[in-house]
Amino acid sequence: MYSRYVRSRIVAAVASAAMATMFLGSPIAHATEADDQFHSVLTTLGLDFDTPEEATAAGNNICDIVAEGSANNISPAEIRSSIIESLRGDGLAGSTAAQLMQGAVNAYCPQYNAVVGD
Repeated sequence: MYSRYVRSRIVAAVASAAMATMFLGSPIAHATEADDQFHSVLTTLGLDFDTPEEATAAGNNICDIVAEGSANNISPAEIRSSIIESLRGDGLAGSTAAQLMQGAVNAYCPQYNAVVGD
């Protein structure tokens, strides 16, 4: 049940970023150090997004999910499992999903590194 929620949050974030770009035009890119760090992880993993903004939105959404799960007293193991399961459902191998999750948390919300096991 939670994994379906996680997947819908990731899809919603990516869709929102795509819709905003479509209706508002491409925003001026102001990549932060965290964005560069996360995009480097994506490159290392061989993962592509249509735009850097979509990649950033997906990374930030993973942090939102970890934060929400933590705030709702969901166990770290369940949070990790749900995110990885959702990413695997999107076609990623388990190890790639785990690295993507850890890369997003390292870049955008390092205060949750203990939750994702890094």
